[in-house]
Amino acid sequence: MPDARSRILQRVRRALEGRWPVEAPTRPWRPAVEETGAVARFLAHAKASGVEAHRFEGPAAARNWLEDWAAGFKNAAVSPLIPEALRPSLPAAPPEKAELGVSRALAAVADTGSVLLSSTEGRRLQLLPPAHLVWVDESEVVQHLGEVLGRLADDPPSALALHSGPSKSADIGQIMVQGVHGPGRLVVAVVRGLAELEADPTEPASTREAPSHTPKTTPPAALDWEAVHALEDHRLATKRGDAFTVEKVTENTAVVRVSSSNKTYTLRRRCLEKAARLASAGTPIPGPAAYRKLACNEAPAYAWAILHTLDLI
Repeated sequence: MPDARSRILQRVRRALEGRWPVEAPTRPWRPAVEETGAVARFLAHAKASGVEAHRFEGPAAARNWLEDWAAGFKNAAVSPLIPEALRPSLPAAPPEKAELGVSRALAAVADTGSVLLSSTEGRRLQLLPPAHLVWVDESEVVQHLGEVLGRLADDPPSALALHSGPSKSADIGQIMVQGVHGPGRLVVAVVRGLAELEADPTEPASTREAPSHTPKTTPPAALDWEAVHALEDHRLATKRGDAFTVEKVTENTAVVRVSSSNKTYTLRRRCLEKAARLASAGTPIPGPAAYRKLACNEAPAYAWAILHTLDLI
């Protein structure tokens, strides 16, 4: 009598009899071009998954909404990546005791209505409070997950999480219950121009005061942009030795091309200047991971290499 393994394989072979063989793909799959805008698709899919999704034309409108909405909570645990203007005026609390957690998404994916969160800001903040507010810059809403993973391929955070709605489970009795393995309430706010606001992740969240409307004075940039211009057509290398070329420098951006893949990445002047200011003030930025955490999450391996070449970090 055949053993269990043989019986299972026989059943599989009988089921496959007469079927056309499936050929392996000869090239990587590429998603179709979507006619609907990424933001509109994201909001529709997020709401269908139980997300409380909002869209704001600018940080001022988002702030006005936040002041009224956050009044229903007693305290909050806030990510160090959140700009001062978008911090709720609530007492600080550790994630395990906070009623509200506030995060900054790396990106949002229109295909699934998901927000992509980094472990940099702390997984407890994202999972323990019963309500979770996630800020997303409108420019960081993409159609497909592959677009985001491509951006992070050179220097990804230690862990990524896709949050596609409030936590829910029907494991017991097939009865759907929310808030079992994480926040039972997920609120996502898409803001145009959020990336222009700067957070100071070097300051511990517990020591921050309530947001003030008094404008801050920004120290002068320690980065000479003309020095970046001078790197055009120069071949540089990342900290781990990957070669790239500074292909073009404009008034506000620098474009680099990776030698191995021929991919190009655009680095914003504002992000490079922020890192240079932090370094000149004594904040150590020993590598791309620190650059991503403290300054900006766009091609940090190449941005860090440019600043290192200029002896700024």
